[in-house]
Amino acid sequence: MASRPNSSFSSTSSFRLLLLLTLLPLTLAFFAFLLQWRGGPTDSVPFSSNPFHIPYLDHPFSASDCVDVLGQSRTPVFPYFKDWNFGFGSDLRPKICIVSTTSAGLEQILPWVFYHKVIGVSDFFLFVEGKAASPIVSKGVKVINRTKDLDEQQAKSRIWNETWLSKFFYKPCNYELFVKQSLNMEVAIVMSRDAGMDWIIHLDTDELIHPAGAREYSVRQLLADVPEDVDTVIFPNYESSVERDDIKEPFTEVSMFKKNYDHLPKYVYFGNYIVATHGNPNYFITYGNGKSAARIQDHLRPNGAHRWHNYMKRPNEIKLDEAAILHYTYTKFSDLTSRRDRCGCKPTKEDVKRCFMLEFDRSAFIIASTATEEEMLHWYRDHVVWNNEALNLKLLKWGVFTRIYSPMAIIQGLRESGVFSSVVQSAQAILSQDKSSSVENSNSSSNRPGTDSSRKIGGEESQATIRRILEMNDNFSGDSAIPPLPPPVLDDFTLEYSERLDS
Repeated sequence: MASRPNSSFSSTSSFRLLLLLTLLPLTLAFFAFLLQWRGGPTDSVPFSSNPFHIPYLDHPFSASDCVDVLGQSRTPVFPYFKDWNFGFGSDLRPKICIVSTTSAGLEQILPWVFYHKVIGVSDFFLFVEGKAASPIVSKGVKVINRTKDLDEQQAKSRIWNETWLSKFFYKPCNYELFVKQSLNMEVAIVMSRDAGMDWIIHLDTDELIHPAGAREYSVRQLLADVPEDVDTVIFPNYESSVERDDIKEPFTEVSMFKKNYDHLPKYVYFGNYIVATHGNPNYFITYGNGKSAARIQDHLRPNGAHRWHNYMKRPNEIKLDEAAILHYTYTKFSDLTSRRDRCGCKPTKEDVKRCFMLEFDRSAFIIASTATEEEMLHWYRDHVVWNNEALNLKLLKWGVFTRIYSPMAIIQGLRESGVFSSVVQSAQAILSQDKSSSVENSNSSSNRPGTDSSRKIGGEESQATIRRILEMNDNFSGDSAIPPLPPPVLDDFTLEYSERLDS
């Protein structure tokens, strides 16, 4: 009889504990609902006053989404749609320019120019030939045609008297282009200083800067965060991996890229090396040593198309961990024949060595010169097109491949806004008004090689200074120019592993 009160008390305590455990989560859930209903915390997507901030481009989305994100109603994210006036934010620093040597047509140059304007590039120095010598009507784009004045000025360049580029002299095709690019970069250094630029980048018109890792999708923001004591910045390159053989507009149709060795763990790179080569001589079909940006400063010089150097010191150089150059190489089947038509070498294994630096370019030239169109297409599918979905998924899973949608979204949005068509119409109007006029006369008369601003490259006084600098700084100026180089091969890994075992 005495134990009943204790049993009743224990039962009451258990009931109260059970009630508390039931009510507590319900109360917390109700409190969370009230917070959300009253507004709650803000969206996790950061806001920035910078006009180039594109926070939504970190995630893949469809073309229909691009219209909403990139449309004219979304200013000031893209404040340039109306008449494409790029005066907005022109006082922002650092100021970045791109120099390029190209024979591409407007259909390729326009998306390339305007994409880079959107991500923060200020000025362009385009050394053009052939189809590219059409007027490009846009602020900040200076077109330099291949003229007699330019040839005469570059013939006086100090480069011809130095050793760092000499092994590329007097050779055809890719070697000739490599020297021409270096000479044009030298002229662009002078022009960029006159224009008040802070950074200069050499880029081809089949390459796009991908400023991943910056707080905003902006190359300006990316370089603004570089420490002041850094002279040059290396962008590792990613290579396009096309999934079809009928690509027409690579910038808006290609989203899969093969990552650079520098952005992969060694075990991933070498573990997937054989399948990633796709039956080709190397991991990348073309170069794998990236491109670089240089801070504008005294004694800056090119070091080939892929690097910059300095006549007075060894530059302090860093390599970016996330940002990359997206190289859209051999993305169209017609690239096989267009490259062939630009070179007059014989299609033999021996002769192509004096014309092309990379093994794949040599093989592609021989196929394009000797095979039928059907045989060429078959070769292109086997060596360039990645149409095995299972293999693609495997390499994406390992991180060898990556999907990048940002450039595609930006360029598609620009095209839908009518920017490109309006520029083409303006160019046609100029040509119809005066067919004898050239963009060189209207855009770059003050910067034309041979005028006062460019005489720093030649002339007796500067040549005397050059000789003194060369005598004082042989250790710096003697470094050989860096050509396009393939990525590391399995032999490199085997050698490194063997050396570790020996030690």
